[in-house]
Amino acid sequence: MTAMTEPGPLSQGTAAFPRPLPTDTSRGEALYENIPYSVEEGYRPLFLDLRVPAGATAAHPAPVVVWVHGGGWVYGSRRRQAPNLHAYRVIDSIVSAGYAVALLDYRLAKEAPFPAQVRDLRTAARWLRAHAGEYGLDGTRMAAWGESAGAHLVTLAGFCAEIGETAAREHPDQPEDFQAIVDWYGPAEISGTAASLPDPESEEVGFYTQNPVTALLEGSTWDAQSLSPLSHVRADVPPVFIAHGRQDRQVPVEQSRTLAAALRQVGAQVEYFETDGGHVFTDAETLPEVTRRSLDFLGRHLGDGGVDPATVRLEEAMAASGDFPIFTDAEGAAVDPGTARARGVRLREAHYPGQFYPVESVAEEAIPGPAGPLRIRVQKPLGPSDATLVYFHGGGWIIGDLDSHQANSSRIAALADTWVIQVEYRLAPEHPFPAAVQDALAAVEWAAANIDRFGGNPRRLAVGGDSAGGNLAAVAALHCRDRGIPLAAQFLVYPATDLRAAASSPVGAQYLGRDSATVATDPQASPVLAADHTGVAPAVIGVGRHDFLYDEAAAYARTLAGAGVPVVFREYPTLNHGFFSYGAVSAAALAASEELTVALREVLHASLPSAPSAVLNEERNR
Repeated sequence: MTAMTEPGPLSQGTAAFPRPLPTDTSRGEALYENIPYSVEEGYRPLFLDLRVPAGATAAHPAPVVVWVHGGGWVYGSRRRQAPNLHAYRVIDSIVSAGYAVALLDYRLAKEAPFPAQVRDLRTAARWLRAHAGEYGLDGTRMAAWGESAGAHLVTLAGFCAEIGETAAREHPDQPEDFQAIVDWYGPAEISGTAASLPDPESEEVGFYTQNPVTALLEGSTWDAQSLSPLSHVRADVPPVFIAHGRQDRQVPVEQSRTLAAALRQVGAQVEYFETDGGHVFTDAETLPEVTRRSLDFLGRHLGDGGVDPATVRLEEAMAASGDFPIFTDAEGAAVDPGTARARGVRLREAHYPGQFYPVESVAEEAIPGPAGPLRIRVQKPLGPSDATLVYFHGGGWIIGDLDSHQANSSRIAALADTWVIQVEYRLAPEHPFPAAVQDALAAVEWAAANIDRFGGNPRRLAVGGDSAGGNLAAVAALHCRDRGIPLAAQFLVYPATDLRAAASSPVGAQYLGRDSATVATDPQASPVLAADHTGVAPAVIGVGRHDFLYDEAAAYARTLAGAGVPVVFREYPTLNHGFFSYGAVSAAALAASEELTVALREVLHASLPSAPSAVLNEERNR
């Protein structure tokens, strides 16, 4: 896109205003600020900010969420999120799920009488569709998501076939409809709402100089009944998701209950979720779940953002190389381990080279192992650190070594501020289960006994690994609990935790050896099957939503949390297996890898909240 640095004549409408180039954020997305989307005679120009997820292009466009702020129709701005929404990073979550988010300013009630506000939403929809190709947007998949007064506006934008609009000045050929509506605690019956605003229990006491419903009605040809979404319920409205807190004293929960029931009665598609919390879901730890359910709803009706486009391109290139898949031939039979290992090296070097982070030193040595010396590689972070992480590489227990995961380990050392001890454990099929487990346990016990050589603090010892290495780390965490070895954390990146289903696969059979189905039931192979998980180390678990191990990772997070273990669970809706190594080619993978590693740092160097439910993001409801 070419930046528009010079203004044009006012007769050009929105094109009269310069549009700057995007700002690239730390999350890999593109942020476009101050985009004019509406110029109406006699009114100030209206602007939006647009956040486009990493990898979205005209060839791989992102579905769009139009976010409409609250504020009682008389206050608010696209630049301000309610404190609870800001604290829980709701907009970040939507972008991370693969959606572009357009945050709108619209004309407030004292600037223009209703239905100007709904017209503005529809104008924004037309503008976004007209410029979709410039920003990597999919104009055929667009949702309106509003909170409080904004939810009232998005429901009317979706429900009202006619709102008395004048002819559209710009882009009249573009559709202005929405394919889905998300309504968070919005008023559904205006006549009933008027008596309940403002909330006498709110921190916003005295915020409104008059009842905002009165301001909304002033100058409008619409009365309270026609302003009520309940008056416009019909069977063919777009699919609607409604969420409301039971303790909401500003917009009573009965409003949403009634709207959901009315939509069901006429046969409209509606999902209703009622939970604890006040207005904006305050005073309850429910916003993460409400956000997940809302995104699940959008995924069902718009389709989610799909797999990160950069990852798709990477996998297409790997498939074209002839070296992928790594472990099997064209008929799905296992290849010999030497072939698999050579393929892994070639793919990494050609398609996703490692990103090395600055560390103070890298040293290698051999330590005693159960079947002979074990090679380890130690990376010391810059500056002093008293934390130590023993790390096991991924690779299906068949491929991988110190070199394959040195770059990832340097990221952990640098961003989690910890010494990292990489372990080169024995590989299958030459050394099937339990060889790798025995090596892993020996390495952790050795690190604990020699902690003074590394971070020096036995209370800041941790284990970690990705995929097969995550499996070994989870097993090691259970072992350390049983042996009385204190661990500060277990860092599990898309871990394999239940091998029963994989026992007959080429990888599973080679790792588990003879009688693989029986061996897979051993808790040292499938840590989720341990009889008791109480007292194991706090866990940081990360997985992509498109990962074939997603269900296992989410189930293990639930198992640990159910046993009272503090769990930080991070899921990445556009990523799949292997993202922890894809940072050089995927901005989304890099952002996720760094976020997950910072979460480890927070656990290693600070205390988790005492209530596991406060930090556990459970598996999304499907």
